[in-house]
Amino acid sequence: MHKSLPVIGILLVFLTTCIDPYPLNLSDYESLLVVEGLVTDRNAPYTIKLSRTFSDKDNEPEKVTGALVEVTGDDGSNVLFSESQPGVYTSDPDRFRGIPGTTYVLHIKTGNNEYASDPVLMQPVPDIDTITFSKDREFINDGTEEAEGIRMYVTSTVKQGNATYLRWAFEETWKIESPYPIAYQYLGHGNVISIPVKNHICWKEDVSTNIITLSVPPGAGQRTITQPLTFIDTKRSDRLSEQYSILVKQYSISAQEYNFWDNLKQVSEERGDIFDKQPCFVSGNIHSLTHKQEKVLGFFQVSSVTEKRYYVTRKDIIALHLPLYRHSCKVVEIGPVDFANPGGPRAPSFDDLYNRYTGMGYVFVYPLYNGLSLERLAFATIKCADCSVTANPEKPDFWIDLP
Repeated sequence: MHKSLPVIGILLVFLTTCIDPYPLNLSDYESLLVVEGLVTDRNAPYTIKLSRTFSDKDNEPEKVTGALVEVTGDDGSNVLFSESQPGVYTSDPDRFRGIPGTTYVLHIKTGNNEYASDPVLMQPVPDIDTITFSKDREFINDGTEEAEGIRMYVTSTVKQGNATYLRWAFEETWKIESPYPIAYQYLGHGNVISIPVKNHICWKEDVSTNIITLSVPPGAGQRTITQPLTFIDTKRSDRLSEQYSILVKQYSISAQEYNFWDNLKQVSEERGDIFDKQPCFVSGNIHSLTHKQEKVLGFFQVSSVTEKRYYVTRKDIIALHLPLYRHSCKVVEIGPVDFANPGGPRAPSFDDLYNRYTGMGYVFVYPLYNGLSLERLAFATIKCADCSVTANPEKPDFWIDLP
């Protein structure tokens, strides 16, 4: 029999459908099975990830390989998940797609140990009506400073009857431009030519990590709900420097899953000294059939999902009279003229300056002339000249450039 854990050695941080273990060193540490799984009504492969908790932050979580993973439904469906990579088990989208109104159970067998989830009913999900934004403020830096920006919202109409439970996640994509694109090439001996610009426009991506849920109490008729999603500081974040897109995913969840997320949120947000509430075990819906007292971390999620995409442009931010993002780029403009005795034996040549600054990690970005004569070379840090250093130069398939 497994001994109990007075203080759990893991907090779960969910990235859409992923769980990353956060370790704590415990003298009575024991390895626990961690299960990550989500089945929806989308036509896509579903994944179940199996790993074990770890006690040392320098160690990687142990992947659970060679397991038998199966999902059964009360409609007679029975689907085996194949191991696509160590610890990751994937379904075939051509053979399995979740159906609202169906109850599913996750079954796992690892060696001589068997686990199963509670039966989970896939609830229908209301459509997303609109995604909007408005001007807002938020305190940052531990409440010592106030930031201006926009707050994103999602609005849905809920047909009331029984209580409704919803969860949201979102994916962000935004366009950026290099403030000092590489449009010239230095050939040496003071000769400069123009070249086609590359990696001038790129796209960044991010996924939500905060837990966003809502319980809509039972009632008659319909109710319109508006849920805040995220705040964007327009001065400090480059998300709105050009154009921004958010893909909002709205999930229907059970009351049990709502309580799981709510408890997880309380545990993950707890801060303070030893007299504050201590982290505790967040009970999920997966249990050991072999050892009844064994604790299992994670939750088998079964959710209908609907999604909607929305764009915000730089013009929208200007119209709200919000502060704009400014690149903090270091540019050096320098030439032999900037040294004592220019043209003399001690003055560096253009070649000397070019080799010096490119050797320091800068890139040549443009020339400066005095009439027809080259006077200086301009150098910028690489991240300010080539956006592929921090982002993807490939335009996403879904992306629409707005005027």
